[in-house]
Amino acid sequence: MNPILSEALKEMNPTGIPWDEMTEDQKEAQRREWDKVAGDRKNLYCSCPRTFCENNHNCRFCIATHRSYGSLPDCLRIVEDRMNEGVPPEKRHNIHKKMNPNQTTAPTSREAYHNGIAAAVEANPEEAWEAHYKRAKVWHDLVRDPDVMKCPCAKTDCRFHSNCTKCIALHRYYNTFPKCCEQIHDNIAACVLAYRAEQAGETKAAD
Repeated sequence: MNPILSEALKEMNPTGIPWDEMTEDQKEAQRREWDKVAGDRKNLYCSCPRTFCENNHNCRFCIATHRSYGSLPDCLRIVEDRMNEGVPPEKRHNIHKKMNPNQTTAPTSREAYHNGIAAAVEANPEEAWEAHYKRAKVWHDLVRDPDVMKCPCAKTDCRFHSNCTKCIALHRYYNTFPKCCEQIHDNIAACVLAYRAEQAGETKAAD
């Protein structure tokens, strides 16, 4: 687990006790705190503006599809933007390169990514929609695969296990990713930490 994720998880579980080492009473107390977050309708919003997508508001299909490409649904790109704050696009991990080959470099923000898509649709709507439907067919085949849809989180005693909507809402609230996206978090964090180290080295050399 990378240090950025470790720090974020301390806020999610301020007890400092690993889940597997908690007593049942401690687990239940933590569950009640998480229930407050995941039970608040303000935290259950879908941030994706692409309401035409067939997976819009279908969190399970959406996150499984994106995860298969090493990408993130829009709701977690909010966390990615916070992680990448201050990091130039060319130094970031590009989560879009497999899912959208036209996105050759990481965008400056999730808003910039969506604006780019909107501009492409406006410039040539027929071609853009044709490309979308071709990709959508592949995505539909993905979510028919039980292995793709399987929840990889080992914490099966979590109240939100396999409840993607509440799991995502909870992790997003604490600026973390669900277990199923932890490898993607590691990839993003590796680039962020490399950039910070590079900047620290340059500062030290200047001194």
